[in-house]
Amino acid sequence: MTDKETSALIETLKANNEELLKQVALLTEQVAYLTQKLYGESSEKRVVNPDQLSFFEEDKASQDDEDLPSHYRNYYL
Repeated sequence: MTDKETSALIETLKANNEELLKQVALLTEQVAYLTQKLYGESSEKRVVNPDQLSFFEEDKASQDDEDLPSHYRNYYL
């Protein structure tokens, strides 16, 4: 191989290497984005109906039971 051919081959390999590095960077970015979409926090907002009971709020009925006679409190608990 001549020096000219070697230089041309080296330039071709450098260009190929740069293109592959760009593809790797793009694919890495896509993987990070899709991983975030799959496993990251959701931005959905939960609409709460004030008339609906919740498992996560304190039981308001227990506070209202104080007004009931004891035999009713035991029956409804």
